Amino acid sequence: MDETFQFNTILVPTDFSPMARAAFDQAVKLAAGEDASVIVLHVIDPALAEFVAKHDLATKGEAIEQMRSRAKKQMEDFAPCADSQVTVTKMICEGTPFLEIIDHARDLLVDAVVIGKVGSRGALEKLLFGSTAEKVIRGCPQPVIVLPVDVD
Repeated sequence: MDETFQFNTILVPTDFSPMARAAFDQAVKLAAGEDASVIVLHVIDPALAEFVAKHDLATKGEAIEQMRSRAKKQMEDFAPCADSQVTVTKMICEGTPFLEIIDHARDLLVDAVVIGKVGSRGALEKLLFGSTAEKVIRGCPQPVIVLPVDVD
């Protein structure tokens, strides 16, 4: 039985790390079919804004606005190559990253999620809490394609 997967709509979560960029590039290559699209999603984690506010570096609202502004600027870098027929949609939301990724994958009816194995967070956090990718794999009903660390 020869069943091939065709991914028409792919969700790519991004923290703007090199691994996330590699995931985007791979998703553009994988997207196929009429009206193929890649949705790039950045999640602003309010826990980080609370940390900033707790240490009197900015108010929570100011921190979130700064993160949103930075994300909008960095989202400009996500575009397919000129000869690609893939539409790119960019989204920014707030919440717990892995939950938002799972919710958006479900709500947007994507065919797959492409995510990097390691993002911008440190090794200690991954050891203690697990990576976002691991949590998405556990909770997402759609196929999740995880890129290895050594992506060129």
